[in-house]
Amino acid sequence: MSQPISRRMAWAYVLTVTLLAVTGTMQMPIASRYRITTVPGLAWLGDFWLTHKLHYLGAIMLIGLVSYLATRWMLQWRRNYALTAFGLARAALLAALIATGALRVLKNLPNVSFSPEPTMLIDWTHLALAFLLGLLALARRGVKASYLRPR
Repeated sequence: MSQPISRRMAWAYVLTVTLLAVTGTMQMPIASRYRITTVPGLAWLGDFWLTHKLHYLGAIMLIGLVSYLATRWMLQWRRNYALTAFGLARAALLAALIATGALRVLKNLPNVSFSPEPTMLIDWTHLALAFLLGLLALARRGVKASYLRPR
C-alpha cells in the first residue's frame, strides 16, 4: 500500500517548514550581527518586518497544510494507516509549535501585553519546539523510518 501523502504535498510541507525556519531564525538579530546580510542576495534577511511578514505567511501555509492533513487523517486515512512513534512525535511537536506560535501572535497584538517572564517562556518554548522538530526529521531520516505504517 502506498503512502497517502503525495510528493507534491510532502514538498509543500518541506518548503513551508524551510521558509519558517529561515524567517524565524532571522527574527533574532543574527542576520546583521553575523554579516549574513553582506552575502549577495541575502540582504533581505536583515529586514525584520519583511522576515516577520514572511514568517506569518509561512505560518498560515503550515496551519493550512496541517489542517488539511489532519482532516484527511480523521475522515479517511486512519482506517488504513497508523502513526509510528515518529509520526506521533511530529504531530505533537507541530501542535505545540502552532499553539506557541499563536501565543506569539497574540503577544504581538497592539492591545495585548505579557510580562517579560511569560514572553520569554513562550519565545524559548517556540524556538525549542522548532529545534526539536528539525532534530526529529534528521533522526527519522537517519534510521530510515516512516511517519506512517499500514494497519
